[in-house]
Amino acid sequence: MRRSLILVLSLLLVGSLIAHTALGAQRRSFPTWEWHLKAALATTYSDNLLRLSERDQNEFLSDPDVFLIPMESVDDLSGDLILAPSLSWRAPGMLMISGDYQFKATQHALNAFTDYQTHTFGVSVRPRVRGYRWLARFRAYHIPSFYLRVYRDRDFNEYHSARFRNWDYAGSFRYRLLDPLWLGTRVSWGSYYYNAKFTEYDSEYWDIAGTLVYSFPRNIDLSGEYTRRFSENVGQTCGSGTSIFIEDEPVEDSEYGNSDFTEDEFRVAISAIVPWITFRRTSADVSYRLRRRVYTTDSRLEQDPFHRGRLDHRGEITTSLGMNLTSQWEVASYFSYEVRQTGSEWSSVPSVKDFIRREIGVTCSYSIR
Repeated sequence: MRRSLILVLSLLLVGSLIAHTALGAQRRSFPTWEWHLKAALATTYSDNLLRLSERDQNEFLSDPDVFLIPMESVDDLSGDLILAPSLSWRAPGMLMISGDYQFKATQHALNAFTDYQTHTFGVSVRPRVRGYRWLARFRAYHIPSFYLRVYRDRDFNEYHSARFRNWDYAGSFRYRLLDPLWLGTRVSWGSYYYNAKFTEYDSEYWDIAGTLVYSFPRNIDLSGEYTRRFSENVGQTCGSGTSIFIEDEPVEDSEYGNSDFTEDEFRVAISAIVPWITFRRTSADVSYRLRRRVYTTDSRLEQDPFHRGRLDHRGEITTSLGMNLTSQWEVASYFSYEVRQTGSEWSSVPSVKDFIRREIGVTCSYSIR
């Protein structure tokens, strides 16, 4: 009996050693490099493409030929092409290092002059283990040219289209404090540089953010983020007393002056797997974003009515639904409602800065590994 027991234990030990060796060999057989490509097509309808105030919309609708912005319609339908390749490296030291790039081209059906592209580059590092506890990431985001609207060039008293290019660089670190709880921080720097007619609008900013993500049972995630932004109007040359506004004259939209500001941004989101849709994995999300921006110019009200004593509240709520049709195909839809309410010591400013915009969109994507 004892010999039989020893024989059985010996066989179990040998078997476990063989299985462990085979598993190790299987792990070592994993490719050092892995690539992934995601391609997507999206369509979006916006009822207020350029975020125009109600006053500006009424002016356009009453006489489109006189309105300064060469629009065909206030609303528009857009199409997006998205390509997102990525490459992962199983690096020495049990690290997983990934690099990714996303290209997005947006074209509009009626207002083609507002078409634009974005480019996103990223690198992330994490431990190459199941249930890893930290992740570090660097990201660079770029918009080569984005149409804003028509403004008046005060140097020559002429009207021109204002466009800007944007760079945004961010470094972030996330740590799993508890199995269901992630904490994170992010620091970023960015710039908005305008075309030659409006270099006085140029600005640079710093962001610092803190994030929290908690995973509840039944595939429910709750996340929150707070961001503090410090923006400096590096191109501004106004404020010496050369430009004086009169209260009773019509006010046209402008960012002329000293647009230094600080901004507090709050985000909260909840996402869940829809349990009653069993034949396909379906996720639902609801998020809310609130921004509170305070302009900090020292200029007198008559010199800088668009920024002196101005406080912007900007809120956006978004709902989305995504479904994995197969392991490669995915379809998603969303709806967003965005509103800006401006408080100002100059009574006419809210009439050109307040706006409401609604968007609805559908995206279909295909993944290759």
